[in-house]
Amino acid sequence: MEPLDLLRFFLGAVMLCYGSWTDLTTRRVPNEVWLYSGSLASLLLIYDLSGWWEDYGYHIWALAFSTVILFYNAFIDEYILDKNQMLFWRISQGLAILCALYFLLSLDSSQFSLHDYRLFDLISMPLLITLMYVWFYFGPTIGGADVKAIMTISLVAPFTLSFSDDYIMAFDSRGFPYPFVIFMNSLLLYLCIPFFLVVYNIFKGNFEKPYFQMFFGTKMDLQQARESFVWPMQQVIGTKVVFVAFVQQKSNDEKKWNELEKIGINEPWVSLKIPYIIPLALSFFVSAFFGDLFSYFLVTPINSLFS
Repeated sequence: MEPLDLLRFFLGAVMLCYGSWTDLTTRRVPNEVWLYSGSLASLLLIYDLSGWWEDYGYHIWALAFSTVILFYNAFIDEYILDKNQMLFWRISQGLAILCALYFLLSLDSSQFSLHDYRLFDLISMPLLITLMYVWFYFGPTIGGADVKAIMTISLVAPFTLSFSDDYIMAFDSRGFPYPFVIFMNSLLLYLCIPFFLVVYNIFKGNFEKPYFQMFFGTKMDLQQARESFVWPMQQVIGTKVVFVAFVQQKSNDEKKWNELEKIGINEPWVSLKIPYIIPLALSFFVSAFFGDLFSYFLVTPINSLFS
């Protein structure tokens, strides 16, 4: 791995480890974590592009500028800007739009074959950032810190970071753009959580009908549950205690804890509030040491069924 790639890996590792720790302990990640990391990553990108932009043209700089402005747009609070600051920000946004149009009009498809598809990797940065905007505003529930973490990763690791000679890729010649590899691997790791919970519950001897709850939670002391980031998977209906298939994230948990305690349930089943940043951080390391596991375990087997 090149020194610049090592620096990018170190930056991403520190960023995601610290973000995971703060999210796990407080369920909050300061914006400064992503802002400082994204700003430093932008400087590294400028340094990187300065060595080979002439192979493509000035439109590479236009793409980089519009991508950075798109990233900062997630952090700028326009309500606290004064008149001059707002003017400067509006000019920056306008220039970013013009730069994006200039890049699209100047793009030559023959350039995609140069330098191991680096142009394709660069384009993946604004694509992933845009995808996160769409997901946050229109998709399934996702935290703001999770979205900002993925946006920042697109700047921190725009090109493949690999410690292995046997790096797993989706295709023979190359894989998906690296930020998307990290993102997809994080989804794979998140899907593995139920299986880890089953193993943990078997090890702890937590066997109770109807058994489905073993995939989505575990048993915990009631007083500890009150003080932890968990949701109750059981609730009292009349004189019976029933399992709920889907926890209500904005329900009155304290009332439910009191009802369970009153009926004599001292060790209820709970669903863990696992921050998405944790599998995202694990994915950052898994991707660097192993490669595109998402494609290897899911995409390739499915594709083989139709080939």
